[in-house]
Amino acid sequence: MRLLKGWKLSLMASMALAGSSGHLLAQTPGSINPNLFAPNGLQAQPTSYALQSDALMVSPPEGVPMAGPPMAGPGADYGPGAPGPNCGPMGPGDYGPMGPGGFDPSLAGGAPPCPDCGGPCPGCGGSHSDAYGRNFMNLWLGMRGCIAGITPMLRPYGEGGIANQRWYDVSLEAIGLTRTTGGSNFNVSSLGAGSGNYVLGTDMVAPSTMKGGLAAQVNFQCGPGSNLEVLYFGLDAWNSSASVQSPTSNLYSFISNFGTFPAGGFDDSDRSLQHTLTYQSTLHNGELNLRRRWAEPNGFFQGSFLTGVRYMDLDEASVFSAVGLNNNTAANNGPRFFNYNLQTSNSLVGWQFGGDLWYNFLPGIKFGVELKTGIFNNRAQQGTIITANSLPGTGIPSINEHVLENRTAYITQLSPQAVYRLTYSLAIRSSMQIIWIDNVALASNNFNSAPPSLFVPGSTRIPGIDASTNIVYTGLTLGAEYTW
Repeated sequence: MRLLKGWKLSLMASMALAGSSGHLLAQTPGSINPNLFAPNGLQAQPTSYALQSDALMVSPPEGVPMAGPPMAGPGADYGPGAPGPNCGPMGPGDYGPMGPGGFDPSLAGGAPPCPDCGGPCPGCGGSHSDAYGRNFMNLWLGMRGCIAGITPMLRPYGEGGIANQRWYDVSLEAIGLTRTTGGSNFNVSSLGAGSGNYVLGTDMVAPSTMKGGLAAQVNFQCGPGSNLEVLYFGLDAWNSSASVQSPTSNLYSFISNFGTFPAGGFDDSDRSLQHTLTYQSTLHNGELNLRRRWAEPNGFFQGSFLTGVRYMDLDEASVFSAVGLNNNTAANNGPRFFNYNLQTSNSLVGWQFGGDLWYNFLPGIKFGVELKTGIFNNRAQQGTIITANSLPGTGIPSINEHVLENRTAYITQLSPQAVYRLTYSLAIRSSMQIIWIDNVALASNNFNSAPPSLFVPGSTRIPGIDASTNIVYTGLTLGAEYTW
């Protein structure tokens, strides 16, 4: 009776340990170990415990296989007859299926794990540190952590939803424009009299590269879906120059029809050693618009209508100069010289209208296009100043011409745009700009080739202005919008 009672207590203890994730005697589920009923089966069994992964592990007695998959780590089963490091000695290099720290040395050809990264790194010499103790693995991990921290900051801010209303208070952008079309070429110098070998013209100095500037805009809300906007953009001046030389004094200018009228040209502007042409152009724009916004109910598109006043200022200057030998001068007082200084200005003021259309691509990301066009009055002016060595009043303006004309002009601007919102207050914007201006005066189209009467008495030179030129600017902008 006492023996039976002891057997029951042993069985109950076994069940309790098995229920706490241990493996008592490692029995196969649904079977009974016959050793329990052997003559010595009810004797106390040698047992060891080790904590692995928050579970209580029980090693079986000798001769009893352990059920379940082998466990990695100290105290785990490393295979029949090969106890883990905490259960008995192991031979050199004998790591079993999984080595210390859960690393499988077989992946590295039997080499121990790298002490810095714990991974299989054959040939790393056991360390990623250089001679100064700097660890490149730590550098990479630190950089990767910084990148991972920046990535969420670059995701578009979409708290307002995909169809949130387009709005910002101020914007500031860098703008770059290129003049793709403008005035026609005007030749100013030839090598040889009447040769037709033109070596210098306005096309050689015409603005053709991209010039940078700034654009800024401020919006004031003046009603539901309505705002008043003030904007400006301006560019640094295009500056260019070109020069030609002739050691034999064989350069002739447009002012003598390239040495044919009069024959052999003039002393100061022809038979020159050097001819030089410079060109300068600036562009400034200001607008005051009233904008009314709208949105369609399905959340795909939104847009606005606008109308307002626009002012644009386009100024240009070009200078042709000639330098000759120290002979044939009126006072015989130095090298012959001739300067033709030409300036044009366009002040366009008028009323414009237009609008924009935006596609709500993703929350925080929008693509759109804006179109503005209008009719303007252009107050166009042309001024010419000529100085020459042989003219009276040497060194001071001897010929001064000025012409003013008011005429109708047109401006049309097309702007594909994109907006990427980073936070509630900050968004990045970029756009492509196409600006078409009709009926303006450019320096390249306002050179007067007729000689002044001081050069040829009775000359029919009449000061005038050509303000009928079309001009096109194209370029890009990149900047930011801010909302408070």
